[in-house]
Amino acid sequence: MRAITRLLLEALPSGALIVDHHGRVTALNTQAELLLGWGMPALEGQSAHEFLECRVEEGQNTSDNCPIGRVLRGGSVEPARAWIRCRDESLKAIEYHCVPYPTLRGLGAILTFRDLTRQMELEKDLRRLATIAEESPIAIVEINEDANLLHANPAMMCLVERFGFTSAARPAVLPSNIETLTAQCLRAQTEVGGIIEVSIGGNHYEWKLVPVKQEQLVRGYGIDVTVRKRVEIELVEAKARAEVASRAKSEFLANVSDELCSPITDILKMAASLAEGCLSDPQLEYVKTVQSCAQSLATVVDDILDMGALETGELAREIIPFDFRAFMDETAAPFIRCAEEKGLQLTIAIADRVPLRVQSDHKRLKQVLDKLLSNAIKFTESGEVTVEVDRDTISTHRYRRDGESKNDIDADNTFYVFFAVRDTGMGIAAEKQMEIFERFSQADGSSAKRYGGTGLGLAIAKHLVEQMEGKIGVESDLGRGSRFWFIWPVQQEAEQAE
Repeated sequence: MRAITRLLLEALPSGALIVDHHGRVTALNTQAELLLGWGMPALEGQSAHEFLECRVEEGQNTSDNCPIGRVLRGGSVEPARAWIRCRDESLKAIEYHCVPYPTLRGLGAILTFRDLTRQMELEKDLRRLATIAEESPIAIVEINEDANLLHANPAMMCLVERFGFTSAARPAVLPSNIETLTAQCLRAQTEVGGIIEVSIGGNHYEWKLVPVKQEQLVRGYGIDVTVRKRVEIELVEAKARAEVASRAKSEFLANVSDELCSPITDILKMAASLAEGCLSDPQLEYVKTVQSCAQSLATVVDDILDMGALETGELAREIIPFDFRAFMDETAAPFIRCAEEKGLQLTIAIADRVPLRVQSDHKRLKQVLDKLLSNAIKFTESGEVTVEVDRDTISTHRYRRDGESKNDIDADNTFYVFFAVRDTGMGIAAEKQMEIFERFSQADGSSAKRYGGTGLGLAIAKHLVEQMEGKIGVESDLGRGSRFWFIWPVQQEAEQAE
């Protein structure tokens, strides 16, 4: 008989145990053992009420509310939920059913139960998800296949109250083509591609529509992007204003340069004519001062125009072939005269490794050399200025452009030329060497010197070198002179390369 009872209990799909008319455990199946943590030898003969401590909804554990006790007293018990204490002292949620079970010695009971722990966790998750939708600041709606509103969370209801409905009795904040979008979403059973924007009352919203699985419903999520849109609009407007201002500045500088260059040129011509006449020594000195000031003013105008063009990106590259040594002679000629007037010696040294003919933007290269030579002569009172030029094979590969390999450079015969302008001038203090290429900074730390320019020369040189994807720097000892260097990319003409 005991074996048959055991087989019947094992056939049940849930945990089960049998108690006698005194409420003591007489049998239980394997599922009950696994759930409770006790085996049959430990539970047999134990009081089910005391041992199992079954509580209805975690209430007071008494024989009056124990389902086993009620059945043994001849009462009936409806299926319900309760908590049962296990061997490890944990409480597990169960769904139980207790029915009478007649025995030879009196009325017993069968208690069947199943573990609800996982189910209750899922229910808790579902409740939490439902709460998220209700508390979310994002507008959430559910619409049917006809694009009619079925559900709206509080955030969406606020928008409905604020913007009202359309003539088609749909919330005005929804996309105007919501019917088409809904049909497309349900037909493809996937999120509608792209972002759907709605602008209403000076506010902006982005909508996403996704189908609800196994339902002919579409869920929409509306995000308020008003702040972002306003910032984007302000940025576009600011960019437009900046472009207008930049064009106006360029036009102004061009017009001003035309107006200034003509009288400056006339002043220089008249001063040159006066210098050739019969003048006394004081008069000749005055004329030279006029020439120097006029030339400095012309330099200032050129510097301002160059800086304006660099800032607006209007300087285009012009890569052409030229004779490198003739170019250097032509560039150095006016500075040799200036150096001689100050009692300085200007030397140009070009290494044999530099090709005779190269291709590069010689106009921009001349600008850089002009700025560096002018700066060197200006701040050197005695001694010499030397320009050294060599082919820099190390920098050719060290400073190549991002993503460009050595083979890419070799393929178009590109290499770097290294220039160094040395002087025996005043030098630059260590703390000033990082600032010397900034605008209006000069070697002695001042902003604008007597007739020597605006302090834009080195800043322009740095811009031009970096625009050509080169490098520039300075090494200096205070009181012992400076060495300005830069590397400049050039190409060797094909015939020479072969």
